[in-house]
Amino acid sequence: MTLTQRLSTVRNWRANLVGELTGDILEVGVGTGPNLAHYRSASQLWAIEPGLERAKLASQVGVAEGLDMVVQVALAESLPHADNSFDHVVSSLVFCSVTDQRLALAEIRRVLKPNGTLHMVEHIRPQGRLAAFLASAATPGWRRIAKNCHLNRPTIEQLHEGGWTVRVHGRLGVFVRISAT
Repeated sequence: MTLTQRLSTVRNWRANLVGELTGDILEVGVGTGPNLAHYRSASQLWAIEPGLERAKLASQVGVAEGLDMVVQVALAESLPHADNSFDHVVSSLVFCSVTDQRLALAEIRRVLKPNGTLHMVEHIRPQGRLAAFLASAATPGWRRIAKNCHLNRPTIEQLHEGGWTVRVHGRLGVFVRISAT
């Protein structure tokens, strides 16, 4: 599979990540809003983004898409929401760059309703030993040019350690589409 085909597959995962979600939804790390055009069934959508300019852009996209949406400037490690607030939490290509994965996952668990689900499309540490070594070696430099993006994050392992039940819906190299409860 070519790189173009792989990126197309990941874009499709993102498009399918949110389309059927219903109820109250929080998108963590909304960025400039690439997922927003795909929400079709959300009752209410909240989003957080650590950067003010990107949050403003996401808010504009939400208005253009006709979404009932609130965008706030906040970190995944300190969500500005009450316990048990959301039916679903979404993240796509976010957990490579959060400062503290454990804390962000604990915050997500806190704001999810008891039977809520976390939906993710992420890139994670490569599975092979050599590839994992190379990703770790490249991460310090990559973080500086790619807004704190870590090429070696063990996101699935962090979920398991945090007590989440993880279902992998797709894996393509370092990219995964998962849901966790």
